[in-house]
Amino acid sequence: MERNASYLRLLLDVISSLTATLDVDRLFRLIVERMPAVFGVDAATLRLLDPASGRLVLRAAQGLSQAYLQRGPVDQEPGMLEVLEGRPIAVEDATADPRIAYHEAAKAEGVRSLLAAPIPIRGEVGGVLRLLSRSPRRFDAEELEFAGALGAQCGIAIENARAFAERERQLNYFKAVCEIARAIHSAERLEEIVQRIVRRLPEVMGLKACTIRLFDPRAGRLDLKAAHGLSQAYLERGALDEEPATYYLLQGEPVVIPDATADVHTRYHREAAQEGIRGILAVPIGVGEETLGILRLLSAEVRYFSEHDIQFALAVAEQAGIAVRNALGREKDG
Repeated sequence: MERNASYLRLLLDVISSLTATLDVDRLFRLIVERMPAVFGVDAATLRLLDPASGRLVLRAAQGLSQAYLQRGPVDQEPGMLEVLEGRPIAVEDATADPRIAYHEAAKAEGVRSLLAAPIPIRGEVGGVLRLLSRSPRRFDAEELEFAGALGAQCGIAIENARAFAERERQLNYFKAVCEIARAIHSAERLEEIVQRIVRRLPEVMGLKACTIRLFDPRAGRLDLKAAHGLSQAYLERGALDEEPATYYLLQGEPVVIPDATADVHTRYHREAAQEGIRGILAVPIGVGEETLGILRLLSAEVRYFSEHDIQFALAVAEQAGIAVRNALGREKDG
């Protein structure tokens, strides 16, 4: 009864701390800092599933050396697979238990026992919380149950923080659309318009780079008009006119490419890997039904761009289309 009351107090305290934190990265750090004290262990790690690769990615750790954290992937450990199915596990001897890989690394780190709990996010296991002890521990059924409850609360806190971050992103996007529209419509020359866009968008969206290509109807091809964040070698890799993605873009459809090093809609996979380009969001630049060009936003990580990302890029591209058409008209008249 006394231990149950203690667990309840700890649970309420942890929940209070987690739900008060809406910064995702700070939340991850808080989880691994607070959880060891709850169970009286020495260290903790938090891994989340990457939707692109299906691999567990380390997001935060406390009390462990870099050598141990970099020992290798843990996705295929029998114990980890069990946790990913939604069941907490307890391991009394991490240096010998067949459910755990890297026994020698555990010995070198001094890790003896561990407890792992699933982190459910939106009804599915989205990550794993591991608590590690340098003293031999035999976790009982009650502690396993409590770990499962804490994992569930971590999942709720993560989802809340992500939802808050998404709302903040939407607000920032709205402000940025207004700001970019004012900036490009105040510019007179085409070069100035496209340069303002490619420099501002990566900053707003947290991306590596941006390019604008406009369609030359006389030559029948896309010409690069502005770029930011990319090497000259990558920009000169070859034309994009024959890429499958370009076909859809010239039909007026946005294209999301989570991984440009492998996606069938892109060419130049090797060049993308060398440049450090993974995710791409491409949207048409146009006025009405006419497509004038393509705006491409490039990420250094595999990225599944959200609907809000796409709508923001389309809104900027629409403003760009008007400004480009006006600038081309001025140049023609001049």
